[in-house]
Amino acid sequence: MNKTAVTIGKFEGLHLGHQLLLKEVSDVAEAKGYEAAFLKIRMPGQSIMTEEEERQFIQNEFPTIKHIVYYEFSPEFAAITAEDFIKDILIKKLNTAYLAVGNDFRFGSKRSGDVKLLESFGLENNYEVKVFDKLQIDGETVSSTRIKKCLEAGDMEYAAKLLGHSFKLSGVVRGGKKLGRTLGYPTINLGLDVSKLLPGYGVYSSDVILDGNKFRGITNIGIRPSIDDGEKPTVETFIYNFNDDIYGESVDIIPTRFIRPERRFDSLDDLTNQIELDILDADRNQ
Repeated sequence: MNKTAVTIGKFEGLHLGHQLLLKEVSDVAEAKGYEAAFLKIRMPGQSIMTEEEERQFIQNEFPTIKHIVYYEFSPEFAAITAEDFIKDILIKKLNTAYLAVGNDFRFGSKRSGDVKLLESFGLENNYEVKVFDKLQIDGETVSSTRIKKCLEAGDMEYAAKLLGHSFKLSGVVRGGKKLGRTLGYPTINLGLDVSKLLPGYGVYSSDVILDGNKFRGITNIGIRPSIDDGEKPTVETFIYNFNDDIYGESVDIIPTRFIRPERRFDSLDDLTNQIELDILDADRNQ
Protein backbone atom coordinates (compact mmCIF):
# COMPACT_ATOMS: atom_id res chain seq x y z
CA MET A 1 0.00 0.00 0.00
CA ASN A 2 1.18 3.54 -0.74
CA LYS A 3 1.65 6.01 2.09
CA THR A 4 -1.60 6.72 3.88
CA ALA A 5 -3.31 9.38 5.95
CA VAL A 6 -5.26 7.43 8.57
CA THR A 7 -7.81 8.04 11.29
CA ILE A 8 -8.69 5.41 13.89
CA GLY A 9 -11.43 4.94 16.45
CA LYS A 10 -14.78 3.40 17.31
CA PHE A 11 -16.57 6.03 15.19
CA GLU A 12 -20.03 5.16 16.51
CA GLY A 13 -22.50 7.11 14.35
CA LEU A 14 -19.93 9.12 12.35
CA HIS A 15 -21.01 12.25 14.22
CA LEU A 16 -19.68 15.78 13.75
CA GLY A 17 -16.61 15.13 15.89
CA HIS A 18 -15.72 12.10 13.80
CA GLN A 19 -16.27 14.07 10.62
CA LEU A 20 -13.51 16.50 11.63
CA LEU A 21 -11.07 13.58 11.62
CA LEU A 22 -12.41 12.21 8.34
CA LYS A 23 -12.09 15.62 6.70
CA GLU A 24 -8.55 15.99 8.04
CA VAL A 25 -7.25 12.76 6.53
CA SER A 26 -9.10 13.48 3.29
CA ASP A 27 -7.55 16.94 3.00
CA VAL A 28 -4.04 15.77 3.95
CA ALA A 29 -4.20 12.84 1.52
CA GLU A 30 -5.16 15.15 -1.33
CA ALA A 31 -2.53 17.74 -0.43
CA LYS A 32 0.37 15.29 -0.01
CA GLY A 33 -0.52 12.59 -2.50
CA TYR A 34 -1.26 9.96 0.16
CA GLU A 35 -4.13 7.49 0.16
CA ALA A 36 -6.81 8.19 2.78
CA ALA A 37 -7.81 5.37 5.14
CA PHE A 38 -10.44 4.89 7.83
CA LEU A 39 -9.86 2.23 10.49
CA LYS A 40 -12.84 1.43 12.67
CA ILE A 41 -12.77 -0.72 15.78
CA ARG A 42 -16.13 -2.46 15.72
CA MET A 43 -17.61 -2.91 19.18
CA PRO A 44 -20.23 -5.52 20.15
CA GLY A 45 -23.89 -4.53 20.42
CA GLN A 46 -26.24 -2.45 18.34
CA SER A 47 -24.98 0.60 16.49
CA ILE A 48 -26.29 4.00 15.43
CA MET A 49 -25.24 3.17 11.86
CA THR A 50 -24.85 -0.18 10.14
CA GLU A 51 -21.63 -1.00 8.35
CA GLU A 52 -23.35 -0.48 4.99
CA GLU A 53 -24.66 2.93 6.09
CA GLU A 54 -21.16 3.92 7.20
CA ARG A 55 -19.65 2.90 3.88
CA GLN A 56 -22.32 4.79 1.95
CA PHE A 57 -21.89 7.90 4.10
CA ILE A 58 -18.12 7.96 3.63
CA GLN A 59 -18.48 7.35 -0.09
CA ASN A 60 -20.89 10.29 -0.40
CA GLU A 61 -19.29 12.75 2.00
CA PHE A 62 -15.58 11.83 1.92
CA PRO A 63 -14.95 10.17 -1.45
CA THR A 64 -11.19 10.58 -1.08
CA ILE A 65 -11.24 7.83 1.56
CA LYS A 66 -10.83 4.65 -0.44
CA HIS A 67 -9.58 2.29 2.27
CA ILE A 68 -12.10 1.30 4.95
CA VAL A 69 -10.74 -1.25 7.41
CA TYR A 70 -12.74 -2.91 10.20
CA TYR A 71 -11.36 -4.74 13.22
CA GLU A 72 -13.71 -6.65 15.51
CA PHE A 73 -13.09 -5.96 19.19
CA SER A 74 -12.51 -9.64 19.93
CA PRO A 75 -10.47 -11.16 22.79
CA GLU A 76 -7.64 -11.67 20.29
CA PHE A 77 -7.75 -8.04 19.19
CA ALA A 78 -7.96 -6.82 22.79
CA ALA A 79 -4.80 -8.80 23.61
CA ILE A 80 -2.65 -7.00 21.04
CA THR A 81 -0.07 -4.84 22.78
CA ALA A 82 -0.03 -1.15 22.01
CA GLU A 83 3.42 -1.47 20.48
CA ASP A 84 2.37 -4.34 18.21
CA PHE A 85 -0.75 -2.40 17.19
CA ILE A 86 1.47 0.40 15.93
CA LYS A 87 4.08 -1.82 14.27
CA ASP A 88 1.81 -4.46 12.71
CA ILE A 89 -1.30 -2.45 11.84
CA LEU A 90 -0.33 1.20 11.46
CA ILE A 91 3.13 0.72 9.98
CA LYS A 92 3.16 -2.67 8.21
CA LYS A 93 -0.45 -2.99 7.12
CA LEU A 94 -1.43 0.64 6.48
CA ASN A 95 1.97 2.25 5.77
CA THR A 96 0.85 5.25 7.82
CA ALA A 97 2.48 8.60 7.03
CA TYR A 98 -0.11 10.78 8.78
CA LEU A 99 -2.41 9.89 11.67
CA ALA A 100 -5.37 11.89 13.01
CA VAL A 101 -6.92 10.87 16.36
CA GLY A 102 -8.93 12.31 19.22
CA ASN A 103 -7.07 13.43 22.34
CA ASP A 104 -8.52 10.59 24.44
CA PHE A 105 -7.73 7.80 21.97
CA ARG A 106 -6.52 4.67 23.76
CA PHE A 107 -5.52 1.38 22.21
CA GLY A 108 -3.74 -1.89 22.82
CA SER A 109 -4.01 -4.42 25.63
CA LYS A 110 -5.51 -2.87 28.78
CA ARG A 111 -5.78 0.44 26.90
CA SER A 112 -2.09 0.99 27.52
CA GLY A 113 -1.45 2.96 24.32
CA ASP A 114 -2.12 6.68 24.14
CA VAL A 115 -1.34 9.74 22.06
CA LYS A 116 2.14 10.11 23.57
CA LEU A 117 3.07 6.57 22.52
CA LEU A 118 1.78 7.24 19.00
CA GLU A 119 3.86 10.41 18.80
CA SER A 120 6.96 8.63 20.14
CA PHE A 121 6.71 5.88 17.52
CA GLY A 122 5.94 8.50 14.90
CA LEU A 123 9.29 10.19 15.47
CA GLU A 124 11.06 6.86 15.04
CA ASN A 125 9.03 5.68 12.02
CA ASN A 126 8.46 8.90 10.08
CA TYR A 127 4.74 9.37 10.50
CA GLU A 128 3.06 12.55 11.73
CA VAL A 129 0.37 12.62 14.42
CA LYS A 130 -2.38 15.27 14.58
CA VAL A 131 -4.40 15.29 17.81
CA PHE A 132 -7.91 16.78 17.93
CA ASP A 133 -9.72 18.05 21.01
CA LYS A 134 -13.28 16.86 21.55
CA LEU A 135 -15.91 18.86 19.69
CA GLN A 136 -18.29 20.79 21.96
CA ILE A 137 -21.89 21.73 21.14
CA ASP A 138 -24.05 23.64 23.62
CA GLY A 139 -21.36 23.32 26.25
CA GLU A 140 -21.09 19.52 26.12
CA THR A 141 -18.87 17.08 24.27
CA VAL A 142 -20.35 15.53 21.14
CA SER A 143 -20.30 11.80 21.83
CA SER A 144 -22.00 8.61 20.72
CA THR A 145 -23.32 8.14 24.27
CA ARG A 146 -24.99 11.55 24.16
CA ILE A 147 -26.54 10.78 20.78
CA LYS A 148 -27.84 7.39 21.95
CA LYS A 149 -29.57 9.12 24.87
CA CYS A 150 -31.27 11.48 22.40
CA LEU A 151 -32.44 8.54 20.29
CA GLU A 152 -33.73 6.67 23.34
CA ALA A 153 -35.74 9.76 24.32
CA GLY A 154 -37.06 10.20 20.77
CA ASP A 155 -35.28 13.54 20.36
CA MET A 156 -34.54 13.09 16.68
CA GLU A 157 -33.93 16.78 16.04
CA TYR A 158 -31.10 17.06 18.56
CA ALA A 159 -29.65 13.70 17.58
CA ALA A 160 -29.43 14.97 13.99
CA LYS A 161 -27.79 18.18 15.23
CA LEU A 162 -25.03 16.19 16.95
CA LEU A 163 -24.67 13.67 14.14
CA GLY A 164 -24.54 16.29 11.41
CA HIS A 165 -26.86 14.04 9.42
CA SER A 166 -30.28 12.46 9.88
CA PHE A 167 -30.66 9.19 11.72
CA LYS A 168 -32.25 6.71 9.36
CA LEU A 169 -33.57 3.16 9.26
CA SER A 170 -32.76 1.34 6.04
CA GLY A 171 -34.05 -1.97 4.82
CA VAL A 172 -36.13 -3.96 2.38
CA VAL A 173 -39.92 -3.79 2.50
CA ARG A 174 -41.30 -7.13 3.61
CA GLY A 175 -44.76 -8.64 3.93
CA GLY A 176 -46.78 -8.09 7.09
CA LYS A 177 -50.22 -8.92 8.46
CA LYS A 178 -51.84 -6.25 6.26
CA LEU A 179 -53.95 -5.09 9.21
CA GLY A 180 -53.17 -1.47 8.38
CA ARG A 181 -54.84 -1.88 5.01
CA THR A 182 -57.95 -3.23 6.75
CA LEU A 183 -57.97 -0.14 9.00
CA GLY A 184 -57.63 2.19 6.03
CA TYR A 185 -53.96 2.96 6.65
CA PRO A 186 -51.79 0.52 4.68
CA THR A 187 -48.25 0.37 6.01
CA ILE A 188 -44.91 -0.83 4.78
CA ASN A 189 -42.93 -3.12 7.08
CA LEU A 190 -39.19 -2.64 7.10
CA GLY A 191 -36.83 -5.59 7.32
CA LEU A 192 -34.14 -4.50 9.79
CA ASP A 193 -30.46 -5.22 10.23
CA VAL A 194 -30.25 -6.76 13.72
CA SER A 195 -27.16 -4.66 14.46
CA LYS A 196 -29.13 -1.42 14.10
CA LEU A 197 -30.02 0.60 17.18
CA LEU A 198 -33.68 1.70 17.26
CA PRO A 199 -34.99 4.97 18.72
CA GLY A 200 -37.35 4.89 21.69
CA TYR A 201 -40.57 3.02 20.95
CA GLY A 202 -43.41 5.21 19.74
CA VAL A 203 -44.95 7.02 16.79
CA TYR A 204 -42.89 9.46 14.72
CA SER A 205 -43.37 11.86 11.86
CA SER A 206 -41.10 10.54 9.16
CA ASP A 207 -39.61 11.07 5.74
CA VAL A 208 -39.54 8.09 3.42
CA ILE A 209 -36.88 7.89 0.71
CA LEU A 210 -37.69 5.55 -2.19
CA ASP A 211 -35.73 5.55 -5.44
CA GLY A 212 -34.40 9.01 -4.61
CA ASN A 213 -37.88 10.44 -4.05
CA LYS A 214 -39.05 11.75 -0.68
CA PHE A 215 -42.49 11.10 0.76
CA ARG A 216 -44.06 12.05 4.09
CA GLY A 217 -45.46 9.52 6.53
CA ILE A 218 -45.84 8.40 10.11
CA THR A 219 -43.87 5.51 11.55
CA ASN A 220 -44.53 3.20 14.48
CA ILE A 221 -41.43 1.73 16.10
CA GLY A 222 -42.01 -0.95 18.72
CA ILE A 223 -43.82 -4.15 19.56
CA ARG A 224 -47.37 -3.17 18.48
CA PRO A 225 -49.09 -3.91 21.83
CA SER A 226 -52.59 -3.48 20.36
CA ILE A 227 -51.97 -6.11 17.68
CA ASP A 228 -49.62 -8.86 18.76
CA ASP A 229 -47.56 -7.58 21.72
CA GLY A 230 -44.51 -9.37 20.36
CA GLU A 231 -41.01 -9.26 21.75
CA LYS A 232 -39.37 -8.51 18.42
CA PRO A 233 -39.66 -4.81 17.49
CA THR A 234 -40.99 -3.75 14.10
CA VAL A 235 -40.88 -0.57 12.02
CA GLU A 236 -44.14 0.17 10.18
CA THR A 237 -44.78 3.29 8.11
CA PHE A 238 -47.93 4.72 6.60
CA ILE A 239 -46.93 6.81 3.57
CA TYR A 240 -49.28 9.65 2.69
CA ASN A 241 -50.98 9.48 -0.72
CA PHE A 242 -49.10 6.35 -1.73
CA ASN A 243 -50.54 3.01 -2.82
CA ASP A 244 -47.78 1.38 -4.87
CA ASP A 245 -46.72 -2.22 -4.24
CA ILE A 246 -43.09 -1.91 -3.14
CA TYR A 247 -42.49 -5.30 -1.50
CA GLY A 248 -38.85 -6.27 -1.90
CA GLU A 249 -37.67 -2.73 -2.57
CA SER A 250 -35.09 -0.85 -0.49
CA VAL A 251 -36.38 2.09 1.54
CA ASP A 252 -34.91 4.63 3.97
CA ILE A 253 -37.12 5.75 6.85
CA ILE A 254 -36.03 8.95 8.59
CA PRO A 255 -37.94 9.53 11.85
CA THR A 256 -38.00 13.33 12.15
CA ARG A 257 -40.12 14.07 15.23
CA PHE A 258 -41.52 12.04 18.14
CA ILE A 259 -45.33 12.24 18.36
CA ARG A 260 -46.25 9.92 21.23
CA PRO A 261 -45.16 6.75 23.06
CA GLU A 262 -46.40 3.38 21.91
CA ARG A 263 -49.48 2.26 23.84
CA ARG A 264 -52.15 -0.45 23.95
CA PHE A 265 -55.66 0.37 22.74
CA ASP A 266 -58.83 -1.37 23.88
CA SER A 267 -60.15 -1.81 20.34
CA LEU A 268 -59.09 -1.46 16.72
CA ASP A 269 -61.54 1.44 16.41
CA ASP A 270 -59.66 3.28 19.15
CA LEU A 271 -56.41 2.52 17.35
CA THR A 272 -57.81 3.85 14.06
CA ASN A 273 -59.01 7.06 15.73
CA GLN A 274 -55.57 7.58 17.27
CA ILE A 275 -53.86 7.07 13.91
CA GLU A 276 -56.03 9.88 12.53
CA LEU A 277 -54.95 12.13 15.41
CA ASP A 278 -51.31 11.18 14.88
CA ILE A 279 -51.53 12.19 11.22
CA LEU A 280 -53.11 15.52 12.17
CA ASP A 281 -50.35 16.11 14.70
CA ALA A 282 -47.68 15.28 12.13
CA ASP A 283 -49.24 17.58 9.53
CA ARG A 284 -49.63 20.41 12.01
CA ASN A 285 -46.00 20.31 13.10
CA GLN A 286 -44.15 19.41 9.92
